[in-house]
Amino acid sequence: MSDKACQQQSSGFCNLDYLLVNLGRNEATAMRLVALFLQNYPVLSERMTLALEAEDHIALRDVLHDIRSSCVLFSGHHCVGLAKSFEDSVRDHLDNTGDGDARSGWKTMADALLDCMHCMASELRAFLANRQK
Repeated sequence: MSDKACQQQSSGFCNLDYLLVNLGRNEATAMRLVALFLQNYPVLSERMTLALEAEDHIALRDVLHDIRSSCVLFSGHHCVGLAKSFEDSVRDHLDNTGDGDARSGWKTMADALLDCMHCMASELRAFLANRQK
């Protein structure tokens, strides 16, 4: 998904005001956390893609948990929801309690989560750019 497509979405992917309130309006800390997300999200994306391709379901579950934890910090509810649903599906598969055909939807789930994370990153880059002016 392009940055322009992300900007055309009707709702934001993050709630940065909430982050700032939780940080006591400490913009320096917020900027450091945003920079860390921007540095780490490509790594998380690659880990997810590689685990999915390798059919390493334990690594996939673990990276989905890491993604969810990373997105929740910025109130990225849409991405958190996608990651949670995907993580639940993988966990059900690992516990042998899920639908055996659920794996067929994992590529679609991964693509949607990657798009969402890209849009979060786009918003966060814009946040940093506006704060650094």
